[in-house]
Amino acid sequence: MELRTESPRKHVQTRLLNNCAQCGETIFLPEWSEYLDRHRVRHLWECEACGYKFETLVTFPDR
Repeated sequence: MELRTESPRKHVQTRLLNNCAQCGETIFLPEWSEYLDRHRVRHLWECEACGYKFETLVTFPDR
């Protein structure tokens, strides 16, 4: 087994941080996440300040 010290991509950025579309407050973590398949994950977000809820879909390319 070979130890790799670098990621194939230099900067992998995931964004588990959103601003509420209604009031602008920062939402740090999703309330719920669902693994749909190897290419898609859905997150449910809820703003603690105003109660607004929304979903995001994260997609991953084939390697």
